[in-house]
Amino acid sequence: MSQKYTIADYLFDRIAEAGVTDIFGVPGDFNLTFLDNIVASDKLRWVGNTNELNAGYAADGYARERGFAAMVTTFGVGELSAINATAGSFAEYAPVLHVVGAPSMAVQESKRRIHHTLGDGVFNHFIKMVEPVTVARAQITPENAASEIDRVIRLILKKHRPGYLLLSPDVAKLPIYPPTTKLDDSQEDITSQAALADFKKALIEFLPNKTTTLMADLMVHRLGLQEKLKTLVADTDIPYTTLSWGKTLLDENSERWAGTYAGVASRPVVKDAVENCECLIKVGVQYTDTTTAGFSQNINPETVISLHYERASISGTTFAPIALKDSLQALYEVMTSGIDIIPKPFCHPVKPHEQKGQDEEAIRQEDLWYIIADCLDQNNLVFAEQGTSYFGISDVRLPEGVTSYGQPMWGSIGYTLPASLGAAIASPQKRSVVLIGDGSALLTIQEIAVMIKEGINPVIMLINNDGYTVERAIHGENQHYNDIPKCDWQLMPQAFGATGDNSLLLRATTTGELKSALKQAAAVTDKLVMLEIMTDKHDIPPLLADISAALKPKGH
Repeated sequence: MSQKYTIADYLFDRIAEAGVTDIFGVPGDFNLTFLDNIVASDKLRWVGNTNELNAGYAADGYARERGFAAMVTTFGVGELSAINATAGSFAEYAPVLHVVGAPSMAVQESKRRIHHTLGDGVFNHFIKMVEPVTVARAQITPENAASEIDRVIRLILKKHRPGYLLLSPDVAKLPIYPPTTKLDDSQEDITSQAALADFKKALIEFLPNKTTTLMADLMVHRLGLQEKLKTLVADTDIPYTTLSWGKTLLDENSERWAGTYAGVASRPVVKDAVENCECLIKVGVQYTDTTTAGFSQNINPETVISLHYERASISGTTFAPIALKDSLQALYEVMTSGIDIIPKPFCHPVKPHEQKGQDEEAIRQEDLWYIIADCLDQNNLVFAEQGTSYFGISDVRLPEGVTSYGQPMWGSIGYTLPASLGAAIASPQKRSVVLIGDGSALLTIQEIAVMIKEGINPVIMLINNDGYTVERAIHGENQHYNDIPKCDWQLMPQAFGATGDNSLLLRATTTGELKSALKQAAAVTDKLVMLEIMTDKHDIPPLLADISAALKPKGH
């Protein structure tokens, strides 16, 4: 065996094979030697982050665009800093591999009091901690390296959720034979042909002569089935909607777009289209409290055809196992076979937004998101922070081709800024637009330094509403715990490397200033743009008002 090809080489070759060209993370003494393998690779590039949490968020954003991502941290202190991001990736179906550098095997066997440990001589505490937020874990040894690396990466790709590998530097440098098989060689087809045949037969019996609406959501995107879904919509006449989790899956400017469904907080037109049809086709839908205004959806289960990740159902009767790609194909074949399907009649959505405030007046949330939406184009990746930004942009139509990302399930504030960095690196032909509040930005603003170093030129729209406005809407409207320290946001990017050559810093206090600033931001594509948007701390988007009322603690 050649001594030149090592276990670390094997690992990073497999990571590259899975679609990664960039690896995020933070160096530490337990991972330094195999970071050299990344630097030496002609397939991979190292992207160092300002901290491990931001590295995890960046990897999450990268995974949403590429379908797989990898990050490297050190043992204990590094991996635990990243575990919040990993949990978010698990909750939101982002396939991220976390590689952790561990003390050498000899040190672990000695059970000595080593730094970055709890000092008890036990070295498996942290791999146990990640168990609930990963689909596969392994400590790599000389004996299991090839099989466990392959197993963990394959499960990440199959389940679209994170995995974890623990690698000691002494193990990393040991020789191993290069892989002779492909990662996808053992990716089995989960679909039962008998179940699929029965499902298709049931569709033929159930669909005809019923008023029908289609609802799509997150899992369509995570499984890469957007084009299949768009073909189904294009070749039928039924109206459609998404939840905010699946926003921009479908063209929101069509007359058949009913709007974003949000339970009792939905606009009347979309509520009618979803709740009063005789057949509701749900594709990849998962309800959360924040996307349904506290699970307030009023849908008769007898009317529902539901296509899930590994199963399908009609009026509560389940057909399994069936992969979503196969149930969607069966649905397409039946719906385009000539059977009589009746589109659910609905009143077309409201007319284009009429601005409520004057251009010389303060910016209003009820106008803000429409003005921003008008400035977006098909080249944009929109990351909306879980606060006024997410609920504001969820309620407006976005241009065809825009990709909208949020984190409504995990809802970790500060996520969007580093996640947008990862997505921009994954898809350099697109431009990230970050919609983030001042409270959220305080957690992760230092990642601007990496954006500037990497030459990433996003538009960061920082909503300065003087604190945690989304929390004020739920409880404690004027309590000091919803306040944040006063910051000079125009100066802050300069601390992280912003200059006139690489950045444009703007500020808008009136609607007219906002429109002018947005035009400047769109025209400057070779610089990072940060636009500070001033709004009242008690002003919230209409959708948030309805959802926060549903989420308020009982008794308030």
